Amino acid sequence: MDLHRIIAVFLVTGMVNAINVTSHGQQSQFEELKHEVEDLSRSLTSALTYIHQKLDGTSLGKQPVAFSACLGSTGPPKTLAPHQPVDFNSVIFNEGGAYNFHQGIFRAPVSGVYHFAVNFMCTPPGDCWLEIVKEGSRLVYTYASGSEHNVGSTEVNIRLEAGQGVWCRSPMTRGHTTLHPEGKFSCFSGHLIS
Repeated sequence: MDLHRIIAVFLVTGMVNAINVTSHGQQSQFEELKHEVEDLSRSLTSALTYIHQKLDGTSLGKQPVAFSACLGSTGPPKTLAPHQPVDFNSVIFNEGGAYNFHQGIFRAPVSGVYHFAVNFMCTPPGDCWLEIVKEGSRLVYTYASGSEHNVGSTEVNIRLEAGQGVWCRSPMTRGHTTLHPEGKFSCFSGHLIS
């Protein structure tokens, strides 16, 4: 039975009791019951509001967590050594401060379900591979290749515990990946879903 039905049944029961009391000529008890029902109704409404807020996290101190950062520097292409994290150094948005642009690592400030996405432009000629990892373990990866400025992208939803890290890196164990550094074509984003 949902809370709205419980409240309605409770209120109707209180009213029936109040009517029974007045039919026996006990007006003062009727007034006391009426005030008691009104107080309980306010308390139940307040409790119901609290429960809804708790379930959807709209209050109670839950802070938004979201970031977007790109390679935004001018200069030579960004060459990654094997398993080197990408330090997306041009931060567009970092609500909650969980993304460290010096290291290119996002650390979950709270436990929950998160969404991450990466897109990149490969500097020709050659192959580019990137992966999104959680604490160093691959979640997803993507690839771009060719003689032009080709692009790759991927995204993932995952559960993180507070303090766990997510970042992008070259999945190569040998060789290197070279990303186009200008124009904010290569970006990494993430946010808390719930």
